Amino acid sequence: MAGDGSMIIDRGLDQKGTDANIGTSRVNLTQRYVESVKYNGLGDFTEELREEADYRKRIEKIFSEIHMTGETYADLQPEALMEAYWQGEEMISRYYWAKRRDTDDIIWVRVDVRIVPQLDTGDLFAFYNNWDVTHEKNRDRMMQLIIEFDYDYVEYICLQNGHFEIMAQEKSSMCPSARGTDYDADIRDYLTRVAVTDQLEAHIRAMQTEEIQRNLEAEPLYIQEIDVRESDGSVRRKMIRYTYMDKQMGTVFKSCVDIEDIVTEEKKKQERLERAIEETERANCAKSEFLAHMSHDIRTPMNAIIGMTSVARQECQDETICGYLDKIKSSSEFLLGLINDMLDISRIESGNLNLKSEQMSRKTFGTAINTTIGPLMEQKNITFQCDLQHMEEMIYTDAVRFKQIFFNLLSNAAKYTPEGGNVWLLTERLRTEGNVEWVRFTVRDSGIGMSEEFLEHAFEPFSQEGNRTLALQWQGTGLGLAIVKKLVVMMHGTIEIHSKLGEGTGVILDLPLTISGVDAPEKMPQAVMAKQNLEGRRVLLAEDNEINTFVARRILESKGIIVEHAENGKRAVEMVEQNPEGYFDAIVMDIRMPVMSGLEAARQIRAMSRTDAQTVPIIAMTANAYEEDVSQSLAAGMNAHLAKPIEPQVILDTLAGYIGSKN
Repeated sequence: MAGDGSMIIDRGLDQKGTDANIGTSRVNLTQRYVESVKYNGLGDFTEELREEADYRKRIEKIFSEIHMTGETYADLQPEALMEAYWQGEEMISRYYWAKRRDTDDIIWVRVDVRIVPQLDTGDLFAFYNNWDVTHEKNRDRMMQLIIEFDYDYVEYICLQNGHFEIMAQEKSSMCPSARGTDYDADIRDYLTRVAVTDQLEAHIRAMQTEEIQRNLEAEPLYIQEIDVRESDGSVRRKMIRYTYMDKQMGTVFKSCVDIEDIVTEEKKKQERLERAIEETERANCAKSEFLAHMSHDIRTPMNAIIGMTSVARQECQDETICGYLDKIKSSSEFLLGLINDMLDISRIESGNLNLKSEQMSRKTFGTAINTTIGPLMEQKNITFQCDLQHMEEMIYTDAVRFKQIFFNLLSNAAKYTPEGGNVWLLTERLRTEGNVEWVRFTVRDSGIGMSEEFLEHAFEPFSQEGNRTLALQWQGTGLGLAIVKKLVVMMHGTIEIHSKLGEGTGVILDLPLTISGVDAPEKMPQAVMAKQNLEGRRVLLAEDNEINTFVARRILESKGIIVEHAENGKRAVEMVEQNPEGYFDAIVMDIRMPVMSGLEAARQIRAMSRTDAQTVPIIAMTANAYEEDVSQSLAAGMNAHLAKPIEPQVILDTLAGYIGSKN
């Protein structure tokens, strides 16, 4: 009956295909003995055994010669096979891989087990048939990879023995040999014939089996690119891709893909991108130039408006007229703030705003805060608490932008806090990293607060909460918080807002502050400068605008300064030349003037062969407010750069710092 069962199994297996049968065995599962074993090429089991033998010893010896997972091994044990039979399974198929002793090839094996009862004894017999299905496995994996990859040709490579075979070719193309037993030699010959490169040996090494295996151990996909001369003489870029078909067996799938069209298209995209970048840069340059002209053209009349208003206010005796002048001044300052904000946001977004690093003391910062913000608080009887004790005595930062952040936040707090409210500026030391100290600044108020909906957009340019009744009393650009956020990011800090309607607002800033390593002396504070006597000092004023000249004269002459006027840069140079050394104590110079610019005039003065040419202070007073304008002024030999409109106290303090009082 065993023989009959075996014939049935054989007929069933014959229907599975033409794969080579490499081993059979027949096992009595019930009695647990091996009736016969025959394995060809997988080990030492080439003889046919008819005698009864111990099942486990025999089977385990067979299994020790092959590579079978624990799961497969367990599925083929007598207990598992008998259980499967009683569950209705009569045929079980499993896969494992083994090394043939006769060829050293690594092969995939499918074992088919048919379970048949012997009618006369009732014993269960297992008939094992082992099939070499390597070709089937490779074919299936190859087809899967072919579907996933585009290709000129695809190739199978065995890294262990160098066997290779081109399995498919999509179109006519220069290809290596169709098959062979020495891949390394074949790829060398192929590249020598067709590669267009001045680094042939490097490309050959990159495509040797040793290098393929080394790279595939690190990454699942190994890629090389090379230019190949096709049969028609054209040169095409090829991408060679390697990936494991079966890592355990050391089999590799190789595809050759023509990427010339892709490379060409990428070059076109890159060219289009470069053109777009150039156009963007030209547009940015045009925008920057426009903003520079706008800044100058608007600041010049603004200087006249604000200056003349200040002069008129000083001489005004009529309270009604004084009230009108105060409103003109307030509106002018608002317009100037709008101009400054628009320029700042534009320069930040275009990447043209660079932060400086300069020394600033905690005392100077606190004084500036109280001087600037204090009056806003006093107007509304707001209690302002400023606690900077957790900030280092001396830091390095962009002092102007650092102050701008807090002026903006504190002015907002003052605006939106009702009469008799409270505003706080508090500090907390977080941590120290080398010469950088992280400090948390908190600006908090008891004001009207913000809605949750608006908080999501608070840092967006021109965002304003329309339903804030009290806010209607205060005009704003909607740019302040956007500028603050961008400056904080540029300083590598963080900022967040917490607020509720009717409960006030809290802004938390975490900023890295560079700690000064030396106690370098600061410039004399402006408040001290202003106390110095300027009476009797002689200043050359170079200014082409009649109104601006009038305003500057009145500001300077109000402090007893002797002012001599030059209508352009050329005339300023002549006046210096025509007067004795030391005649002028300082020169206040506009930049944009007819005949000769202020920059050229400064350069010519500095080039004179007289002792005062290098020492006389030259102060730029101009509507050119960009940082590059400041750099140009300093490069021309000027000592300071003041942007119009000029605050009277600013120009006086600046002059005091350079020329002081006569001894």
